[in-house]
This record gives sequence, C-alpha cells and structure tokens, in this order.
Amino acid sequence: NYHPIVPLHAHLHTPPASTTMVGLPSMLAAAMVRRQIRPVLAKSIASQTHSFLLSHPKDVDQGEPYPRGRVVCITSGKGGVGKTTSAASFAFGLALRGRKTCVVDFDIGLRNLDIHLGMERRVIFDFVNVLMEECTLNQALIKDKREGNLSMLAASQTRDKDSLTVDGVERVLSELSEQFDYVVLDSPAGIESGARHAMYFADDAIIVTNPELSSCRDADKMIGFVSSRSRRAEIGSDAKEVSQTLLITRYEPARVRQGGLICIFHH
Repeated sequence: NYHPIVPLHAHLHTPPASTTMVGLPSMLAAAMVRRQIRPVLAKSIASQTHSFLLSHPKDVDQGEPYPRGRVVCITSGKGGVGKTTSAASFAFGLALRGRKTCVVDFDIGLRNLDIHLGMERRVIFDFVNVLMEECTLNQALIKDKREGNLSMLAASQTRDKDSLTVDGVERVLSELSEQFDYVVLDSPAGIESGARHAMYFADDAIIVTNPELSSCRDADKMIGFVSSRSRRAEIGSDAKEVSQTLLITRYEPARVRQGGLICIFHH
C-alpha cells in the first residue's frame, strides 16, 4: 500500500531559496529552520579550479529555456524508504508532462530501477560501461516503450562503487544534460560513494523519508550533507543553494492514531 507523494510542481522550474517542506514533522522542521539561519557551506574553491564540463549551476537558475537539463537527486539517509519507487514515479510523471527525462540508477552493484520500470530484460550496457568508455552513452540508454520522453541508464550489477569518479560522473551528466530536460538520479541511501557522487552535482534534491523517528533523523542529516557538500555549496555566492524538498512516504493515518508513526499535521 505504498503510494509515493511525488511533487510534480513548479518548484523545479524556479527553485526557492529555502527548503520546501512536504508533510514535515515538527522535529525535522526545527532542524531545517536552524540550518537555513546558519547554513553550513564548504569553502568556495570550485569557482576557481573547476572547468565546468557540466555547465555552471547558475545557467539553470535563470528560468526556462535552460541551456542544459536540470539535475534532480532523489536521496535519503535511511534505506528502504521508497527512493527508487519515487524516482521512477517522478521521472515518469515529468515525461508524461512532455519533459524529456532520463533517470539514472546510482546504486552500483545493487540495481533495482530497471525492475521498477519493467526494463530488466533490456539492459545490455550500464552506467559503469559508459564511465569506462566500453560503450557510448546512447548505447547504454534504454527508452521506455510506454512513454517516449523517458529513458533510463541502469547501474552495474557486477562492479563496485569505486568505479565512480567525480570527473567520470560529471562527463556522463554533462552528456545527459545536453539531451534531456531533466536528469533524475536515483541515489543509494546514506553517504557512501554512490550517494555522494549523486548529490554533488544536484540542482534540486528530493529527500525521501518515512514518518518514523530514525528515518527523520537520517533525513535531517542528509539535508545538511546536500547543503554543505554539493558543487553549488562549493561555488558559494555565485550559485543558488540546492533546492530541497522533503517527501514523506508510507504515511498511514491508522498507524498514526495507534502511535506507530509520527503525526505530520499540527492539531
């Protein structure tokens, strides 16, 4: 009975400076407000040293038409909260709205996105094959048979996450952003290599959480990581902060009444 609440709205077109809160428990809301008052930013070194193969973030902050596609990272702190289901639904919804969309599985070694999209029998080349230049990007992309605006880049099942490098990921995202309006990244949970590489280049981030204390605590941690360790954070004042939206999944009013889940509404 899992129905992801996918915010297909204008926030992705004109990202707000503050974090969008979708059904937010008061504990997490307070933590987010504190972060907005005193944001933690890394040193602004990228603007001086980075060659910007994937163009400068400010290029997509000026409104449509964008010179490249927006990069949207679907992430979480805790595993099993519904990231992949939400990423697949979100990407499919964008495609239905006429946006040319590619969804990329960053969970190297444990791919599942292909199953959610019904493409598991069509994977020949994957993300790591493209990184290693064992095939072209277009050879690895799989087009959805139901919706022509949607494509998928599968993760590898046999390689490990050490295959990911910042330069390699940037090269692939640069190519994708030239072909698609939106590049949706299905990140692994936590702060390991796949998640760090996915969130680093994000223009927008959707933090997925369940209304449970452990899940909310980990989501708060992820909000801080995205705010401080993204490329936009490194660039500093030359780019807007990553636009973050909190997505609450598996909210069951009956379990809330029984005390099993956090109530997300103020009474």
